[in-house]
Amino acid sequence: MKNILFVIFSFLFFLSCSNDDVNGPPVAPPSESSENKIISFELVFESELYSGIIDHDTGEIYFETTGFENSPDIIPNIEISDQASISPSPTVAQDFNSDVTYTVTAENGDTANYTVIIENTPLSNESKILNFEIHLEGEIIIGEIDHETLTITTPMTNKDISNIVPEIEISENASIYPGLDESQDFRFLPVEYTVTAEDGSTSIYKVKVPYLRLSSSITTCYVNTKAMGSVTYLDIINQDYKLYIENETHSYEVEWSDFDQHVNLSGTPYTRFNFEFNEDIETATDYKMVLRLNGEIKVVSEDDLDILKEDAPKIASANQTNYYYGDTLILTGENLKPGLRIPANMNIYQYDDQYVSINSDASTLIFPLTVNQNMFPSWVGQDSPRETRIYIFYQGRYGDSIIVNFN
Repeated sequence: MKNILFVIFSFLFFLSCSNDDVNGPPVAPPSESSENKIISFELVFESELYSGIIDHDTGEIYFETTGFENSPDIIPNIEISDQASISPSPTVAQDFNSDVTYTVTAENGDTANYTVIIENTPLSNESKILNFEIHLEGEIIIGEIDHETLTITTPMTNKDISNIVPEIEISENASIYPGLDESQDFRFLPVEYTVTAEDGSTSIYKVKVPYLRLSSSITTCYVNTKAMGSVTYLDIINQDYKLYIENETHSYEVEWSDFDQHVNLSGTPYTRFNFEFNEDIETATDYKMVLRLNGEIKVVSEDDLDILKEDAPKIASANQTNYYYGDTLILTGENLKPGLRIPANMNIYQYDDQYVSINSDASTLIFPLTVNQNMFPSWVGQDSPRETRIYIFYQGRYGDSIIVNFN
């Protein structure tokens, strides 16, 4: 009996030991991660990538940016610890012009706060021309700048300003159009420069260089020719200016009259006047008009004057004072030429020897007024009679003239 009980207990002990070998020691469950870091933080604005400097001790993410004051809300690129989560969601756009705080939660529930701090350098809004100079033949012309009216005005000049590259200084980080290396013609209309600030705002400056200009309506003529001249800016009416026709060899003072002041569309004041190329002027092709005040030259014309003395036509009289379409114009005089030029009704009518005839000794000129009725004001709906100047005009050269009435 004892032997049987021993065998039974031994068998149960063996089974108990076998079960322990199969199950092994108990296994503890795995621990949850405590990592709650922002590993990288990036912002993209206007195609430029900004990477934040992350300080895990202070919980700050620091950026140095330029122009972010104009940025819209941005979706950041954020990398965080494995198994962690972040709030607010990185897929939500944020306005980083103010501090933005993100909370990273580890798998085990531990949290860490990170604040995004932007140190932004705003784009400049300054769009100014700071200095404007024109360098001419050793002379420096400095512009006076008015930033309120956005105008730049220089002193008067009579020098050639038709192809000038001015020296211009503008605001830092700004740009200008036309470019700093582009030449401009400053003689007539104001030249506009557009200055664009770093932030895209603009200012448009108008540059006015008072161009002192003396000119004649006629530059190729015989002596005895009457012409119209004009001069800008100078007050030739109230000051004792003198007008000369001269070259290196000759100088002739000429009479002028009928002064008439105007302002053109660009705001330039000018005075028109009448004068005559005196019959004592010698033949030359290089004369200039010259204005002097108290003997000092103030302005010289740009264009050369081609003046011919030999065989200069001279009109003595006309057969009528009033003419209608269909009449015949007959002029008498000396050295008359088979050609006329007639400014009438805002047009210039020119006729050569196909229409104009002279006798053998060039003392009589005949022109039938049947060629063009538009020379006569009544035919074009204008008041009549109208004073009309008729010029001798031959081979591109003006000559003497006479005033008659066209009806």
